[in-house]
Amino acid sequence: MRYGGKNMEEKKKIKKAPQVQKVEFKYSKKNWILIFSGIGVGLVSLILMALGDITVSVILFVVGFIIVLPIGLLLRP
Repeated sequence: MRYGGKNMEEKKKIKKAPQVQKVEFKYSKKNWILIFSGIGVGLVSLILMALGDITVSVILFVVGFIIVLPIGLLLRP
């Protein structure tokens, strides 16, 4: 018996592709606050560096991009 151009036996043998599960990154409100505050402090440090205040800008850079931002990314929601 023919169905859609293929035998029923052939149609049963065809395997469907496995379903791909979506991976979602779920962050809590606290995570987002830490992430954006780290980016904000880092951007302020870059502005201060452009204005010539090297010491304060380096300290803010380390605090923003090296400490606060990774904590926001790695902290469990």
